[in-house]
Amino acid sequence: MKVSDILTKVPVIKSDIVCDEEVNGAFLDSRLVHRGSLFFACCGENADGNLYAQTALDKGAVAVIMDNESIYNEVHGNKLLVNNTLEFMQQLGRYRFDELHNSNKIVIAVTGSFGKTGMKEMLKYIFSQNERVYATEGNKNNMLGVMLTGCGIDDNAGTIIIELGSNNFGEIKELTEIVRPNTAIVTSVGHAHIGRFKTFERLLFEKMSISDGLTKDGEFIIPTKLTPFVPKGDFKFRTFGESAFSGIRITEYKHHGEYITFKTSLTEKEFRINHPYMHIAENSLCAIYAALLSGIDEEKIFAGLINYKLPKGHGSFENIGDIFLIDDSYNAGFESFIKSTESLHLINKTPKYAVYGEMGEIEGYEEELYNEITQLAFSYPDINFYLTGQSYAKAKELENRKIFLTKDDCIKAVKEIKNGVVIVKASRAKKFEDIVKVVKEK
Repeated sequence: MKVSDILTKVPVIKSDIVCDEEVNGAFLDSRLVHRGSLFFACCGENADGNLYAQTALDKGAVAVIMDNESIYNEVHGNKLLVNNTLEFMQQLGRYRFDELHNSNKIVIAVTGSFGKTGMKEMLKYIFSQNERVYATEGNKNNMLGVMLTGCGIDDNAGTIIIELGSNNFGEIKELTEIVRPNTAIVTSVGHAHIGRFKTFERLLFEKMSISDGLTKDGEFIIPTKLTPFVPKGDFKFRTFGESAFSGIRITEYKHHGEYITFKTSLTEKEFRINHPYMHIAENSLCAIYAALLSGIDEEKIFAGLINYKLPKGHGSFENIGDIFLIDDSYNAGFESFIKSTESLHLINKTPKYAVYGEMGEIEGYEEELYNEITQLAFSYPDINFYLTGQSYAKAKELENRKIFLTKDDCIKAVKEIKNGVVIVKASRAKKFEDIVKVVKEK
């Protein structure tokens, strides 16, 4: 899509197109703009995006969409004046997804209680070995983010990967019916954000509703344990997991400390994930399956996996002197705590520290879930647990379990760690990146 094409899709008040260029990307934040992207100048509570339109153009935006005429008249470059920037963006996003539905492109939608951003990035690494890929930036997975992603679709990309999230019941269904993917993936269903959905059954239904938007004969890839909950539809469902009944499973693996090698039931080649988390290797099965179903050969899949890096704060890792730091500070659902602990146990390096904070949006399940996390100290005596927050106040300290009521108290203890493996993990609202920073400054 060129800038001039926008005029044929959604009405504008007026426009000034100096140089017609191809669109690749769309942003609401002028600081993120790159060459080829659109900038939507929205007026928010704290700032008026119209004031940053010229800055966006100077940074390489191919056009700015504005709703303030007086500022519009002062801007030099490709510009469109509309009645309401936000409404225009949503209209254009829907239009672009409609066009996508009528193309022959691979469209993959990803959701899950945890692991969806990492999976979206993994798919991007793999499919980019085969052709040009356009994918959701960061974790812009709500209605606003999905529409923004739609506006910036790169017509030269053969594969489009869209991450779908949900804040309220029914949102996944609405989003998937807009995107209409030909492959849909559910990475997991767990207790993350269960407070919003009241019951696990409603949360499960929400995630599985991603299949509602699948095109006829599309591929639905899910964990094997979710097989009993697959809804009816004109699609093919595939499974991944540990069970012998899984469509794809790991048949053998070896943990090498900072990376894992493994083979699968559908491939001959040994794959490698450059990460110590075993559940990352397990989750890679659905990415491998999606790639195989799309005709991508094993060598390209291998290349994509070996180059794959988790996004910052989503399990990214680095060596800081004698400390191997795993930064998982961006978000934390209950099941991801369990998986991270299991993976830490497998790492052949000591001492081991699990610096865990509190979870968010688990109203009604607090006592049950926090109790299970505190009990991990008994199951994994090789791990030193630093549990931080008022939710852990009732737990007694053990030789390998320390309780800190505040983050500052935890930071004092973390400063004393000299070596070993350190995982830092908590809900985004707890800002445990402050603890990550302390470790990096050691």
